[in-house]
Amino acid sequence: MFFNIDGDSGDAIRGWLAPDNPSAVPKILIRRPGQEDIEISATLERLDVRELGVHATGLVGFVVDDKIVAGLAGAEDIELLEADTGILIYRRFKTGKHIERKFFLFDSSIRPIEKLGGRSRNLFTLTYPSTERYAFETMLVLINNGFNKSIFMSGRSSFPRYSHFLSNAQFTTAALLSDPFEELAQRLVILGLIQKSESTHMLPLLFTGLTPLTNFVRDLPLEDPKGMLAKFRNVTDEERDALKSPMTRMFGCIPGETPERRHVTTALENLASMDLVGVRSRFREFSALLAGILGHDLAGDYEPVVHPSIGALADRLSRISLVADLLEDDLALYSFAEESIVSALSDDADAVARDTQTM
Repeated sequence: MFFNIDGDSGDAIRGWLAPDNPSAVPKILIRRPGQEDIEISATLERLDVRELGVHATGLVGFVVDDKIVAGLAGAEDIELLEADTGILIYRRFKTGKHIERKFFLFDSSIRPIEKLGGRSRNLFTLTYPSTERYAFETMLVLINNGFNKSIFMSGRSSFPRYSHFLSNAQFTTAALLSDPFEELAQRLVILGLIQKSESTHMLPLLFTGLTPLTNFVRDLPLEDPKGMLAKFRNVTDEERDALKSPMTRMFGCIPGETPERRHVTTALENLASMDLVGVRSRFREFSALLAGILGHDLAGDYEPVVHPSIGALADRLSRISLVADLLEDDLALYSFAEESIVSALSDDADAVARDTQTM
């Protein structure tokens, strides 16, 4: 999908949208709080867009004005979305309410911090959670959206794939890392629940990259260490690849690469290039530092809690050598990162203590 907002004069919003199907007439959904959605089709031909090669006919232009939305000039809360996918393409910036910053949070967990995503909508104009679900071309359009100055993005996307584009678009970047055994436990439990439900067909849409584990989690005896060991002994090559050090893959590998020890160094270098790196076990410190960077507190008093059953499963997994081998690179990456973070926090605390003593 490609789009661009050409301008918002108050009484008219102009732009164009080219859907994934280059021959389809694009449809735009107009959404306002407490009112029924309005769907319109593109009615303006844009030869410049056709010449770009992203649409067959160039019939992609649209104008949203008072004839379509009564009182448009005074409508503070109005959104434009691509009708077929529901992807947000425009929302009006609220001066004094929205942060004038572009921010990307690389959250390595299959279960993102919901509190951050919820509060981000009130603080940013455009919000895009779970970015790993978006196609590469769509991601580039969202990142390079020059018309909007307030954007929040988060997900398990590949940092090496997008780091150059994020830097050029002047995004602030942060990473939140998870304990590898706890993260694997979380994934196995969630996948197992999906497998037992009637929503198995939704797995590729909900959790990208985990479809190869569908058969693996079937009848996986999470309470039986010996039974789990037998399962891990018989993983297929495809399952092994899906299980192997996902955090190192996310931060150190280009798409198509399988994590190796050399990628740990690359991942650490990439993490060092970010504005902030944190671990879930020290989330309060991470959220406080993030608030200092953004000028707003996204998390409030929220703190993620590891469910006892997840913690117990993580402990059982940590005692299986085959699992440790699969997570070898992630364990090294997490250890190095956590040690650096704890050291930095300790140095900051010592500096504060020294400053206090000299007052």
